[in-house]
Amino acid sequence: MLLLPALIASGQPSFRADRVLPSGSARQAPLAPGMLVSIYGDHLGPTTQCSATDRPIYPTELCGVQVFLAGKPAGLLYVSENQINFKVPQDVPLTGDSELKVLHQQQTGTAQVRVGLESTSLSVEGEARVGAPVWIHIATPFGWNSVVQYPVSARPNDFGCNDIEVRRNGVLLPSIDLRPPAGGIAMGGPLCGNIGIEGGPLHTGRLPLHLLYHFTEPGVYEVRYTRRGMDPRDPSKFQLQSEWSPIHVLPRAPGPRAAQAAPAAAPELLSDYLPSLLSFADATALDAVVACLYHPNYSVRTYASAALAYWPQAEADARVDRELPARGPSDMTVEGTLQRHPEMLALVLPYLKSNDPTLLRGVLTGVSRWIYAHPADVQAETALIAAAEHVIASSDEQTVVNYAAALGTVRDPRAGALLWNLVQRNVAREQALIAISWRKDPRDLPRLAALLESPAAGDPLSYKLASLPYALRNSFGDAALPYLESALKNSEFVWVRTNAARELILAGRPSGFAFVAQAIEQKTRYVREMVQFVQDRFPELRGRDDDAVLAFLRAR
Repeated sequence: MLLLPALIASGQPSFRADRVLPSGSARQAPLAPGMLVSIYGDHLGPTTQCSATDRPIYPTELCGVQVFLAGKPAGLLYVSENQINFKVPQDVPLTGDSELKVLHQQQTGTAQVRVGLESTSLSVEGEARVGAPVWIHIATPFGWNSVVQYPVSARPNDFGCNDIEVRRNGVLLPSIDLRPPAGGIAMGGPLCGNIGIEGGPLHTGRLPLHLLYHFTEPGVYEVRYTRRGMDPRDPSKFQLQSEWSPIHVLPRAPGPRAAQAAPAAAPELLSDYLPSLLSFADATALDAVVACLYHPNYSVRTYASAALAYWPQAEADARVDRELPARGPSDMTVEGTLQRHPEMLALVLPYLKSNDPTLLRGVLTGVSRWIYAHPADVQAETALIAAAEHVIASSDEQTVVNYAAALGTVRDPRAGALLWNLVQRNVAREQALIAISWRKDPRDLPRLAALLESPAAGDPLSYKLASLPYALRNSFGDAALPYLESALKNSEFVWVRTNAARELILAGRPSGFAFVAQAIEQKTRYVREMVQFVQDRFPELRGRDDDAVLAFLRAR
């Protein structure tokens, strides 16, 4: 939108180079091709603003104002007496200084500004020593300020898309090879993001190099940083890369190190305290890591569990096992301790009455996995069932969900009745339904199937029952198919019908194929995911168009 007429401001345009900034930023940066830039000053344009932000091509003159960079006319987005927003021309030089000129009403103001692309560089944060933390600071170009964050996931040596290479005397150092965490703990995180700590991470632009490489000898090393692209199939493509840069690693500091008190906040623990601590890998550091296995924050506990891999397994296991009698069960390590010391089950069970949410989750983890490994253990099953009301009243939502899942492994008939009670009370309802199916009691099948055809209550897109068709067929096999046929016809829930169709297709039932054919013909909201499912199931359809898929479905 062009706002006219504009009132003319008198005086020569005036601005300084340090007031030429990337739009929306207070940080100076070289002016790169295509960058949006703001100039702040006096007498830059008319006293009333003019805007051209709705135009596909920005004009090179707006309300009598022109901007030139290195002699090239710039596209103008906005002009006023004290501010100009413009787009850097694509053909400006890629390095050095250039003249930036503002022309308004035959009067000119100029300044010398840096142009080109910033490079990525790295440096040691503080000093680097043998047997101590080695943090590398990564200075990235403008617009990449937040890409270097740590941690990426709960694995201490997972740097995501941030690759760091180290060499000495021209020879690459091998990276530290850690054993996988115990207990099958999921350690996933976003490929090129960060773990998502509430309130953090507090420290950005830095990476703990000592978690990838051992610096056992003082001297000069060379380090190179690379920011990989999002496609893991093509590691040759990268977004940023520094030059090989020397760092000087000093000898080990003399004397004993001073112990540092652990902060309470999860962001500080995960982005500085714990990763720094792992450089020492001594008994004092191990004590601190084990203490974090009991932290209220799940990410801290998961990170601490994975961090145990920086110690020999026997040493870490022995230290963890000593902690259980003293502090109780941690959900990160209780399974391993009970495997090594089954006699400790008697110490674990009383914590089912604990008022500490962290210990309560720990005991539920330990007892549920014990029951899975020792079916029909009457003592453990009885204790788990008896704890129902306390767990519901004292735990967070996820712990109650874990409790419902644990009941699904219990053979005592009281567990089935308790799970149905949770369903009726709408407590961990979705998990309780799945856990009921795990018990494979044929009497439960009609009752579970009836829920598939319950009223949608105005919410046909609800996912609350979407996983039940799979659970029924997985637990009850062919006996579930007539119920899935009925749900396919009668359920008011969209995702119940689509998932019932999936199970029927897997069972070779014509009704499932007919459902997808109808979706193609009617172009329903779920047509693409259903076509993709069929193409994944039948490789001969991959890459074929909808007409070919439809012909295949009709022939089934």
